[in-house]
Amino acid sequence: MYIDIHGHARDFNQRKKETIAHVLEVCRDMGIDAFFDMPNTDPPVMWERDVLERLRLAKEANVPEVFYGIYIGLTSNPEQIKEAVRVKRKHFPHVVGMKLYAGHSVGKLGVIGLDGQDLVYTVLAEENYLGVLSVHAEQEGSLKLELWNPSEPITHCFARPAESEVESVKDQLYLARRTNFRGKLHFAHLSVPEAVDLVVAAKKEGKDVSCEVCPHHLIFDWNIMRGEKGIWFKVNPPLREVGVSTKMLEYLRGGLIDIVATDHAPHTEEDKTCGKFMSGIVGLPYWPLFEEYLRRSDFTEAQIRRVMFENAAKRFGIDVERRVVKVKDRRGDYPFNFYSGLEQQLGFKW
Repeated sequence: MYIDIHGHARDFNQRKKETIAHVLEVCRDMGIDAFFDMPNTDPPVMWERDVLERLRLAKEANVPEVFYGIYIGLTSNPEQIKEAVRVKRKHFPHVVGMKLYAGHSVGKLGVIGLDGQDLVYTVLAEENYLGVLSVHAEQEGSLKLELWNPSEPITHCFARPAESEVESVKDQLYLARRTNFRGKLHFAHLSVPEAVDLVVAAKKEGKDVSCEVCPHHLIFDWNIMRGEKGIWFKVNPPLREVGVSTKMLEYLRGGLIDIVATDHAPHTEEDKTCGKFMSGIVGLPYWPLFEEYLRRSDFTEAQIRRVMFENAAKRFGIDVERRVVKVKDRRGDYPFNFYSGLEQQLGFKW
């Protein structure tokens, strides 16, 4: 019923948080037909050997109902970028695209300088890369990390302002134009309308560009971080001010945003609530709830199919069967229910 193009299994050194095998089992039980895994693992997925190891783990999980795809991460090393292009071509469709972190988030794959990002686009253009390049767009120079105070979780939202996302989207569109990048530029987890406006304008100019939004950026605003469990809602990019989520929902309904993706990013309770205060939110076990939320928000069934399945399959060029399943509730697999309030609001029964 769904394709989730943005999630994080943690196999390798952080497998205690989430594994490919567990992800695929949850997807099977929740009606998710395909899951695309991000490369900012520990160590990151940068070379063919890393890709092959994760594909091996997916095969050994033996969950044939769910398609497993993976992005390969990019650095500012030209040889690594060329290798990534070769690996993408060799292992498509299971290597679904490239991922550029145009700013640090979780992990060590950030290419934060404009010169380094320019090199990425230049090499991809020279290699005639025509696939998907997914970008985490947060401009490092616009962050205000000195504002972050763990005792006041909402300050995370002030430390990573909307300006950072908007300016990074501008940077990526400029670099794509400057280098004559001919691939499919895709912006991950956009959180503010101003960033989406830039994507829409680029589309009108004939650019091959798309974007996604996460359910948490449609449902919550930053005030939820003032509550007792506020630290759990620390995500990158962060939750935004009151009114923004409503506008993003309008943009999705209006077809200005292409795809819904969860950015499923589990951490242990310890890592979320003390010490590292990691960014990330669980998304996989809530897809039926998200579908009902869109239905109650005046989306037609056709619109829901497009943003939750069809647009993703078309954008990434994968052939996946859309299953209709009897859902098996897997919310209890994770230490915290992020969406209990929404369940109560909708009167949703699992």
